[in-house]
Amino acid sequence: MSSKTQLVKALLGELAQDVTSYQHLAQQLKHQQALLVNRDSQALLSHNVQLQQLMQQLGEHAKRRSEYLESLGVSADDAGMKRLMAALPAQFSQQGNQLWKKLYELTLQCQELNNANGRVLAQQKQMIDKLLKPEQQFCYGPGR
Repeated sequence: MSSKTQLVKALLGELAQDVTSYQHLAQQLKHQQALLVNRDSQALLSHNVQLQQLMQQLGEHAKRRSEYLESLGVSADDAGMKRLMAALPAQFSQQGNQLWKKLYELTLQCQELNNANGRVLAQQKQMIDKLLKPEQQFCYGPGR
């Protein structure tokens, strides 16, 4: 088996792992939102540690994926991945394209979930600001 074949197989394995990891991230972001809505700060602290570890793992996978693509002679981006998949035999190409598409969809889903969690946090901050600084709600001048 050539080293390029091994690199392609490793890349496909990384993509499959990333799909699983991003599915897990989506679940974790949904759970984070429930914790935010319920204002469970203790559970959020430990949950956020888990999220940080998962994000670190995803970052390491992305770095390896970039290294594989560059070692295979294509750019480490969407265009490079598509160029590589187009050059592979049908069975590998189909599997790779499916994984790449699913990974893209999952990243969009996770981004939207993360944005939703950010909106929940912003709303909670607004509410806390109103409670802690009631004089600023009705005053147009500088705070006291």
